[in-house]
Amino acid sequence: MKITGTIKSISIREGKAACGFITPDTAIPGHEGDIRFFADKLIGIAIQDLAKENLVEFIVKEWNKKDGTIEKVAEEVYFLHESNRLTGVINWLNKEEGRGFIKPDKPLKNQDKDLLFFQQDLEEIAIENLCKGDRLEFTLQNINYKDGRVVKAVKKIRLLFPNLPKTTVSLKKKTIDNNIEPLNVKDIKAKISSCLGNCMKLSDSAEFEDYVFMVLRLLGIHNLYQYDKKNQAGRADGFFIIGSLAVMYDCTLRKNFDEYKKDQIENYVNKLKNSQMTIDIRLTDGGGKKKTLQIQGKNRQVWIITQENTRELYDVDGIRIKEISVQDLIQIFNKRLYSDAFEEDDLSAHLAVIDKT
Repeated sequence: MKITGTIKSISIREGKAACGFITPDTAIPGHEGDIRFFADKLIGIAIQDLAKENLVEFIVKEWNKKDGTIEKVAEEVYFLHESNRLTGVINWLNKEEGRGFIKPDKPLKNQDKDLLFFQQDLEEIAIENLCKGDRLEFTLQNINYKDGRVVKAVKKIRLLFPNLPKTTVSLKKKTIDNNIEPLNVKDIKAKISSCLGNCMKLSDSAEFEDYVFMVLRLLGIHNLYQYDKKNQAGRADGFFIIGSLAVMYDCTLRKNFDEYKKDQIENYVNKLKNSQMTIDIRLTDGGGKKKTLQIQGKNRQVWIITQENTRELYDVDGIRIKEISVQDLIQIFNKRLYSDAFEEDDLSAHLAVIDKT
């Protein structure tokens, strides 16, 4: 039986087998407390790339120790990206008491009530900056009490999109004396975030491709190139370089694209193996031209951008192939939008490990 849990601690010491402990989400028969795992039982990720609070999935097996005792340990440990995170809307909030309730977007099994959350479980935002109607992303963790009760606790809460008041429809508003004055910056930021949040409604592939290009531009990626759509069959949708990161990306609305995109991904990888990249780009006047970019020594990645989940698919000779959720790109944009300081190096670092943040 597969069990989920979060990384409690990690130990990497010279001369010792690298290991760690997992706090399971559900009780393990015949075992109390955290459960040990060893680095060689990890699948698809190195122990150096794990961190506390990471979500993992595992099975339980018995380890016959040299002293004759038996210990239950975790094996076949998979890193679970937080693509299994849930979303919902705040429908009640008490800032003074530091708590509120979330109405999940999708019904939860054995859970027909709204979810209680506390300010200490918020990430990157203070409860004072939240409002009723704000859309949140979060995870659920089972808390096991000694009396046998199991309560779902809301953890790792992030703000996705602020709730924009209906009165702020325009970027301008009228004052009592009929003079026109601009909205304040907070309202403008909220409107931008709200508009970008409509990406899940896109159903046209060409529109989705243009939308992704716009989001990447808004992120502040300057060396970004969109390929000519008229001569694009079997080719990527675009390419960009930021800092030490070089990415060839392709957009798709297909939910199960792995086999469909297999040959295309192989083609993208082969192109990235070269020391330089020559691309055909379109110009604003409708024409086109070729541009050659140096990518030797860069962190080279292939992104398949979807409306689904962010995850690492596999690695080919150091070139990492990933599925990237457009929602995660928007989340980075929102973080940059609301941050006082978010420089290009920060952006490059966030994008390079977007499947682990």
